[in-house]
Amino acid sequence: MTIKRTDSKQQNGRFAARRLGMVGLALLLAGPLQAGEAPTLNWCHEDNETYPWILPDKGGLYQVLAKLTASRLGIRVVLHPLPWRRCLLDVRAGRMDGVLGAGFTAERCEVGVYPPGPDCKPDQSRYLYIDRYPLYRYRGSLLQWDGKRLSGYRSAIAAQPGFLAARTLSQHRVPIDESDKEPYQIMRKVAAGMVDAAVLQAPTGDKLLREVSDFSATVERMPIPFLEYPTYLLVSHARYQADPQQARQVWDALVAVRQSAEFKAARIALGYMEAD
Repeated sequence: MTIKRTDSKQQNGRFAARRLGMVGLALLLAGPLQAGEAPTLNWCHEDNETYPWILPDKGGLYQVLAKLTASRLGIRVVLHPLPWRRCLLDVRAGRMDGVLGAGFTAERCEVGVYPPGPDCKPDQSRYLYIDRYPLYRYRGSLLQWDGKRLSGYRSAIAAQPGFLAARTLSQHRVPIDESDKEPYQIMRKVAAGMVDAAVLQAPTGDKLLREVSDFSATVERMPIPFLEYPTYLLVSHARYQADPQQARQVWDALVAVRQSAEFKAARIALGYMEAD
């Protein structure tokens, strides 16, 4: 089977350029720092292109959320694309003020604080978006998923390292392939029959099926979602303890921005119509 993309060296170079492009966008969003200016918050997020949230060419919805939130509160927000595990480590250490797009686990309460406060009971009305993870199955696979149990697998199921999807797969005691973090490379493994399936974020996986003919010919999205959960801005313990009122104001502003006409227009402009 021929994959209609550049070779791996060129592809890796393109991904590196995209990551650098996202760093540039983050710095442009913040602008130059000067004495006496509004307080600055540093938030990190996954460094892979993830439609519609992280787009190196168009900015993505994280950029929109940050810009509109900063404008509402009169603060400055700098976004930092980082490998997911490092992002969580930096928030835990207080090097970052928060992480965008964190699903809830009790263990992550050691990393930071979910809205509305430090009791480790997130308020689901203050979510950023609902993250949906279908299974993308190789068409020759016998893998089955009934919403509760995985069966019929003959090889591993791929997932991005450090994501809740990988953690959930481990609870089902199935072999897991976490060797790639880039969704395109993961989907390529499925298309080649190297793994039975992959668990990917729905907007990203669906976009790959639409845009890469070799994928749509050999991979199918299974009808029952494998995982679905709300995501949040997880604020570092250091930032919350320094100014809990500011943290609560940010969480409230993010909800207002998510419901705003400006944000809805940005979703439409990117062709993202999935319901929250």
